[in-house]
Amino acid sequence: MAENKIAVSLVTPEEHIYEGETDSLIIPAESGAMGILPGHIPIVARLAIGIVKIGKDGNARYFGIQRGFIEYVFNKANILTEKAVETTYEERGKIVEELKEKYDIVQEVTEETKRVVQAVAGLKDLKK
Repeated sequence: MAENKIAVSLVTPEEHIYEGETDSLIIPAESGAMGILPGHIPIVARLAIGIVKIGKDGNARYFGIQRGFIEYVFNKANILTEKAVETTYEERGKIVEELKEKYDIVQEVTEETKRVVQAVAGLKDLKK
């Protein structure tokens, strides 16, 4: 591997999605989008639903992911995610929305929690 490249491995529990070298990497960290270039300090970060952009020689590949983790050490990036779908630049917003609709359990739990709180509040009113 060249010193000015990043070796990227993108995997899900079911399959190896991408394996290759790149000039740059953009990931959807939970704290916000993060860019990584060769020589970046080592990191381990949680990933949110979003787009991983793997740039290579002026070209890029885009993958919609559903949460996960990245480990980056010595120009090697290991991306572990629950689900990954390759997409195009034009379709990346649509893919993110589809992943959120199908797989964003946090949103489902939040909505369910709201209903439970409303029901409990209603029961408390009945006791009065």
